[in-house]
Amino acid sequence: MMKIITDFLASSSDTIYWISATAGTTFLLLRIAMSFIGGGFFEDDMDVDHGQDTGDHHDNALFKFFTLHSLSGFLMMFGWSGLACIYQFDLSAGYSCLIALACGFAMLLIVGLIMRATKFFESSGAVFSSEKTIGLVGTVYQRIPSDGQGKIQIVVNGSTRELLAQSFNKKDIESFTLIKVVKAVDHEMVEVIELTKESL
Repeated sequence: MMKIITDFLASSSDTIYWISATAGTTFLLLRIAMSFIGGGFFEDDMDVDHGQDTGDHHDNALFKFFTLHSLSGFLMMFGWSGLACIYQFDLSAGYSCLIALACGFAMLLIVGLIMRATKFFESSGAVFSSEKTIGLVGTVYQRIPSDGQGKIQIVVNGSTRELLAQSFNKKDIESFTLIKVVKAVDHEMVEVIELTKESL
């Protein structure tokens, strides 16, 4: 059995390492490029908490280590270190594979720890909940029809936010009208009423 595995690694290790190195490096460069141009490409591991508690903290913490960031780092390090072991240090297929796996898992662990560490430096203002807007006054940015959606601008914790909005009492609300938020529908939408003396 070991001979079969060794023969397989010896015959196809170059291909495996090249595919891993190329895929991991390309994926990482794509993520960096998209972050610079403001794209939403592969944002699943940004780990934004919208207030939901699954109650399974241990599984959740483990899952955060296996993000797209860390997996691309694993592939990249596994591939390049495997190639280095073969061509630079002239090691056997078995030793090259073991070292490549060790380097890959080390990179996976390092990236996971870095991603977790960034949470300590995250500003509390970065975590937004539409519940915080209830009772606040804002302005209609895009007309809100009686049976549809519009947009409002509202200041929350010193930052201006743009949210989708519906009319609470099913009345048209024109642009630039002052409104008051009365209900949070979801993370991105609220229900509002036109601001009058009675609603103050």
